[in-house]
Amino acid sequence: MTATHEELTALWGADGMIYFPLDRFDDVLGPLTPEVFPPFGAIPVDVPILFTIDVDVPGMELFSKLNIEIGEAGPRIHIVLGSSPEDPQLLFCLDALTGAVVLLDLETPNFESVNATFAAFVEFLYRLGGLIATDPGGRARAARAAAIREELMGVDSSAFADPKSWWSMAFDQLESTSG
Repeated sequence: MTATHEELTALWGADGMIYFPLDRFDDVLGPLTPEVFPPFGAIPVDVPILFTIDVDVPGMELFSKLNIEIGEAGPRIHIVLGSSPEDPQLLFCLDALTGAVVLLDLETPNFESVNATFAAFVEFLYRLGGLIATDPGGRARAARAAAIREELMGVDSSAFADPKSWWSMAFDQLESTSG
């Protein structure tokens, strides 16, 4: 399942979304197909606990272009999409060459793969945002989280490849809730 723009709007509201300014990045985006992007480039403003567009890092803001060299690969452009509400030093960034979303930890500094595409990232936020908005708590939450994880494996199984990844840990926490 891929969320439509109408479904994103129903969950987050028109004022609860912003749109990726594709035209600002024509000069740095790789040969990315439209499937890499969420519907209309929509991004939620806030998903409690998981994501916010607020960037509270000196010298950086939403949609900042970061030129980062990782290993021998040479420098690559990453575009800041937002941060973790729990830790503003964790930035979600779009890899301009591949369309993948990565998590940049400014303290270590370290990169972690989050999703294979920007569209998958927004789909994950949408699915968990829906769970958070209607959280039944306890065992019901754990069961719903497990079902959502299973469905999202079909969207982007790479997001769960590492048991210590962002999404693996988020789902482990939700699924361990009982009582």
